[in-house]
Amino acid sequence: MLSHLSIRVRLLLASTVVQVVMLTLLLTNSGRLMNEATSASLNTLIAQNAAILNVVTATFVPQGRYTDLQDTLGELLNETNEGLIYVRIVDAAGKTRVRAGLPEMHLLPPPDDASVLNLGAGMAHNLIHVRRPVLLERNQVGFVQFGVSVSALTLAKQQILSQGIAIASAEVLLTLLLLGAVGYLMTRNLGRLLRGSQAIAAGQLSHRLPERGKDELAQLCQHFNRMASALQSRIQELEATARQLANSEERYALATRAANDGLWDWDIPNDKTYFAPRFFEILGLPPNKSAGNSDTLLNHLHPDDREPFRLRLIAHLKRESTQLMVEHRILHADGSYRWILTCGMAVYDTKTGRAIRMAGSISDIHLRKRAEDQLLHDALHDGLTGLANRALFAEHLQNTLRHADRATDSLFAVLHINIERFHVVNDSLGYSAGDDLLRLVAARIRTLARPGDVVGRIGGDQFAVLLNDITDASEAIRFSENLQTRLAETADLNGHSLYPKTRIGVALGSGGFQNAEDLMRDADNAMQRSRRSAENTITVFQSAMHQQVMRDLQLESQLRCALRDKHLVAHFQPIVDLANGRTTGFEALVRWPQASARRIGPDVFIPLAESLDLVHELGMQMLDQSCARLKSWRELGLGGENLSISVNLSARQLMLPDLADQVVACIDGYGLPPSALKLEITEGTLVTRKELAISQLGKLRAKGLKILIDDFGTGYSSLSYLHSIPCDTIKLDGSFIREIERDTRLRAIVGASIHLAHELGMSVVAECVETQAQADILRELACDFGQGFLFAPAEPESRARQWLEKPLSGSPT
Repeated sequence: MLSHLSIRVRLLLASTVVQVVMLTLLLTNSGRLMNEATSASLNTLIAQNAAILNVVTATFVPQGRYTDLQDTLGELLNETNEGLIYVRIVDAAGKTRVRAGLPEMHLLPPPDDASVLNLGAGMAHNLIHVRRPVLLERNQVGFVQFGVSVSALTLAKQQILSQGIAIASAEVLLTLLLLGAVGYLMTRNLGRLLRGSQAIAAGQLSHRLPERGKDELAQLCQHFNRMASALQSRIQELEATARQLANSEERYALATRAANDGLWDWDIPNDKTYFAPRFFEILGLPPNKSAGNSDTLLNHLHPDDREPFRLRLIAHLKRESTQLMVEHRILHADGSYRWILTCGMAVYDTKTGRAIRMAGSISDIHLRKRAEDQLLHDALHDGLTGLANRALFAEHLQNTLRHADRATDSLFAVLHINIERFHVVNDSLGYSAGDDLLRLVAARIRTLARPGDVVGRIGGDQFAVLLNDITDASEAIRFSENLQTRLAETADLNGHSLYPKTRIGVALGSGGFQNAEDLMRDADNAMQRSRRSAENTITVFQSAMHQQVMRDLQLESQLRCALRDKHLVAHFQPIVDLANGRTTGFEALVRWPQASARRIGPDVFIPLAESLDLVHELGMQMLDQSCARLKSWRELGLGGENLSISVNLSARQLMLPDLADQVVACIDGYGLPPSALKLEITEGTLVTRKELAISQLGKLRAKGLKILIDDFGTGYSSLSYLHSIPCDTIKLDGSFIREIERDTRLRAIVGASIHLAHELGMSVVAECVETQAQADILRELACDFGQGFLFAPAEPESRARQWLEKPLSGSPT
């Protein structure tokens, strides 16, 4: 510790220690003498007070004059001031006979030990308690206790000690000042030299020492200054060189890092290779400054890439390529393989032509390769299920077709799978549940697929399976049946248990097919045929199906053109009052007149319009034509004010929120009252979409339109909804009317239905009335209206107008 202090400080410390030791000894001896003097004074004080009290108590106590004794002691205490403080005389029974001084003290403190009454040892208090025996009256032995104050002695002792310490401190301080001044004068040049050395060591090369005097220390300062000047000049030169080198290295390092490259340099004759730190960074290894060899890089390559890399390297060393450039995988420290690009170029000996050196770089291209792989995967796979998408599935199928062309006995099958009512899952449980269902179906199909089969998702709810190398068609059908059974097992989605049902189309393939899309189209056609069948959930493609699909496509195009050009027209079939034979209204039935001899019936093009979502446009055209015809008839005075036209309403139209507004707007456009038009809805729609039907039909009735239930009696819950559906008329289905003459039970059912409708305030129309006998029976059963070939078929507007112009319209002929 002392070796680190300056010379001046060490001189000061030495002199201070000597002074402190001497003064400590002096103060210790003085304190001892003072303690002895004060102890003697204290003992004398106690002895004097004890003697005085002995005389006083001997005078008064034997005679029992305690009152006089107490007065005498009070006067004595008043005169002594700081000597005697209190006196207590206590008998043998512990009773206090005399109390003088300190009246607040009720309990006597224990007496102090007389043998240790020494102020030098330090007292805990300034009051000394002394107890002495005393002889009381009748020879009783008690004691007298008194207190003596020593505060004056203590104060005197403290003052003397304080003065001694102050004198000693002043002496030490004066000594420090004198020695400090002398040391400063002696060591100031040494201090300057020390600070100069420290400044030079800290890099302050411009620091110089003052050169005062001519002694040895001044000469030392001069030499120091010359040395510092030379050192400064040399270091400035080195710093300039270092800055240039650092700038060059920084530019080189930035260039290589920006290029994401790790450099390497191979000394071919000595087989030693230098690798830059970036090389090890790419490999996830700590920097290794030791040189490697030609095997260092090869040992880290992926086993599949080592031989191709070695061959490319040898080819370059033989000058077969101008530059080495290879993309390959390299082992990372975490055990994975990363993609890198290795580039290099060799230097050749001008005399021998052999490669003597090769330098190059490695670049981390792992992220780029992953992005390329991911793009390729995403382009060929479904993002939701991970299955092959339509493009990749078609590519696999095309490869299978090429193989089948070479192998004559090859047989395979394409399965087109559709999930039934998938839109209901999306609409009711949400799209996330629909996605979960698609993933579940994909996983189940993948589980059943055989090795070598290809599974793909080729549409929203449609999957495909390519069954390679099957023996016959039955194997594909058995696979389809097993697949349907597996897919129909319980699927728990968001707390709901579903049982997915599927329709499957199967297309068998062998050699001879040119295009994979043709086979996928055939499987799709078979699946569509399966969807239209109530029983066959698996359908194997036949050539006639393709012809039917082509006809459907042609019909679709023709139907769209017919709607666009308004070629579909309304024919009108009269509705007759069975009581008087008068025509009360018509039903508008759509017809499609065509120039060719081939006619297309409503049973063909109306379902097609439903599937193409064109039925609302068709229905509004029929409504518009009906309004136009009814307005013209009324203007001609035909049919009366109560004549009405019934227009059919599709179940799809009920899904439109503004249906009522559109219908009323069309009627208002012709200036007709809403009651002049009646809307017919089939009973099947009421059964399957009861809540929607009640809501929409309520809106239509609120606008003033009349509602008819068509095909009444064909549903499964006719009576259950009849009381709740807002309607005005029911139309008995023709299946009841045709057999009403022969079947008495059927006649009873019809009669009961008519009676029930009347009880509910509804009128009844009987459809398909073809004979007069049927009309008579219905009249007897109180049926209100009839409609059928007995009166007239559905006819164009001109024939309907002629019907109204007859003297007694609607009377049977």
